[in-house]
Amino acid sequence: MKALFKYAPGARATRLEECPTPQLTPQDNVRVRVSVCAVSATDLQIYHGKFSSVPPFIMGHEFVGEVESVFPGVTSVAPGDRVTAQPFLYACGECQSCRDGYPQYCQKKRALGVDRAGTLAEYITLPDRYLHKVPESLPDNIACLAAPMAVLTGDILSSSCLQKGETVVILGAGLSALLALVAAKSGGAGKVIIAGTTQDRPVRFPAATALGADLVVDTLTQDLPALVMENTGGLGAHLAIETTGTEAGVNNGIDCLRIGGRMTCLGLSQRESIAAKWDTAMEKFLTLRFFRASDYSELDRAMTLLAEYPKDLRPLVTHPGKLEDWERVFDILSRGGGIAGVLRIRPL
Repeated sequence: MKALFKYAPGARATRLEECPTPQLTPQDNVRVRVSVCAVSATDLQIYHGKFSSVPPFIMGHEFVGEVESVFPGVTSVAPGDRVTAQPFLYACGECQSCRDGYPQYCQKKRALGVDRAGTLAEYITLPDRYLHKVPESLPDNIACLAAPMAVLTGDILSSSCLQKGETVVILGAGLSALLALVAAKSGGAGKVIIAGTTQDRPVRFPAATALGADLVVDTLTQDLPALVMENTGGLGAHLAIETTGTEAGVNNGIDCLRIGGRMTCLGLSQRESIAAKWDTAMEKFLTLRFFRASDYSELDRAMTLLAEYPKDLRPLVTHPGKLEDWERVFDILSRGGGIAGVLRIRPL
């Protein structure tokens, strides 16, 4: 089978190869024929040697496919079912992280496309307990975004307790930010403000507007905190969602919040530390949270929200292509030239 193979550590060291088709085992008891796979930020970091991984392995983890065969005794799915999967597998269920409700941090877990074979391939075998059926109404190119969407629903709708009518400011305009917009609007946010930079104007800002953003702001040429205050009667936003991991993003979030506001941080800074307006946050009595990875109990809700969202979600996928187009799509996304790339593995 064809697969995108990370054959060594470091930058690039990736190629399209012919690999053996995986066989069913008592543990990996379902074989899925992959239809599409999204190119995630983690995939790009692995490609550029900036994410800890254990080559050699097949890349990819955000996918949709069709069950091709099952091991005897499997009843939760059947051949022909359209499915996606949780990206973290084999959590033990017994360690402290698992018992505390954080199986994604289990030391025994393995991540698709990071330290075990992933889904940028024609086939993959997985344990049936990690599979989720995809609603018929949800097209492949959007359904494969369910895993990152689950992070946003877990953060915004569960952990951050978004209330109907609240004003939300989202720092960043990439895929995570736009999925945060979808989650916030689905949760009943009153106003959602997207804050990006000048490079987001050609593609990401129009997509944000099409998806329902009430205001888009270029933080390099406009005064974001002043515009937020202007749109909230001088009070500020209830919730800030920081997706960039930058000092500017964090501090803009602090400045945009009202007294008693909340900020959740999703973006990695790739630095040892960043400077934040600590005293301002203290004086405003802000609640600051960090949210890195969902436990994927949110995956079904994420797919339901995507399927039921009243706006057309197609603007999210700016770079569709075939598996053979992988290098072009990776390079465009690496330059910040789009939102999401989705590679079709199985021909229509």
